[in-house]
Amino acid sequence: MPDVSELTPYLPWAVAAVLLIVLIVLVVLLRRRATAAQEALRTREDAHRKALDEATAERERAARDAAEAHARELEQVEARRVDAETSAQQSRALVAAGAKWEETSRRMVLDAVTDLGLDGALVTNLVFVPVDATRTRRFVAQVDHVLLLPTVALVIENKGWKGVVLDGVHPRDAGSSFATLLGDLELEPPFAVQVKRDSLTSLELRTHDQGHAPRKQVRRQAQRISDLVRAETHRKPWFDTAVLYSHPDADVHADPRADDEGVSTVVIASQTQLRAHLEELVRRRRPGPDSPRIDELSALFAGLGAEVTPFGQPLDRAAATAGPAAAGPARQHDDAGASPTQP
Repeated sequence: MPDVSELTPYLPWAVAAVLLIVLIVLVVLLRRRATAAQEALRTREDAHRKALDEATAERERAARDAAEAHARELEQVEARRVDAETSAQQSRALVAAGAKWEETSRRMVLDAVTDLGLDGALVTNLVFVPVDATRTRRFVAQVDHVLLLPTVALVIENKGWKGVVLDGVHPRDAGSSFATLLGDLELEPPFAVQVKRDSLTSLELRTHDQGHAPRKQVRRQAQRISDLVRAETHRKPWFDTAVLYSHPDADVHADPRADDEGVSTVVIASQTQLRAHLEELVRRRRPGPDSPRIDELSALFAGLGAEVTPFGQPLDRAAATAGPAAAGPARQHDDAGASPTQP
């Protein structure tokens, strides 16, 4: 066994070795802790950076969505402005054209009601946006005349056509001369044919059938007026319809009560026929329980820019005397081929 005295010289070195080992272990442990701390810091910094990036992206996305929504809103506003301007331009054009062409027919109607001593109002050149325009396409409708009597509402389509007019009468049934010249025409009811002099040496032939026929046009317009009045007054109007050929140089051949698809529209070609038809309407009509008053319809149409001419008694007295004014039968339908309706 070694003597303690012999080990004494090595003791300091042993202690130093132990301390060195302890120091190395502490250094390793401290480095590991520092590394772990740095790793945790980097993790927190990465998480913070990610959160900032996500918040920035969310703000940018929200700003982008808001800008797109604002752009869509501006587009809608602009579309509405364009629609309104288009409607206004169409309305001004139709009013300008109507003022020129409807004066003859307007005077014919006013003379007839004056001769008969009737009370009411005549609406001329009614221009409006149909109720169904937003569901189909943007356009305005123009109606020549609406005659309002205490028990009658009559939509009149005026045609200032000159020359020979065949309305609902096929050329082969209008006489041998017409049959020879135009008997082979293919016409789908309802229809109208106009033959007029184009020059000293030529004639012009125009055919108007199906949706372009005057009787179909007036029934379509009457249905649009009916829809408009119903939307504005929550009533169920009933309109009669008539086609008036007002040109003094027109030779009209027509079935006065041509019936198409169960719908009857009167064709009128003279002052005498107009007077007789109005007299018949007044004689057989009775007020309806859910019909707009003359003054109510007049105010509605005047608000749309139409010319409203009262005749006979003032509107309020006429309405009070006869009760609610019956709107005539809305026996018309649109181009879609819907069956005639009776609201």
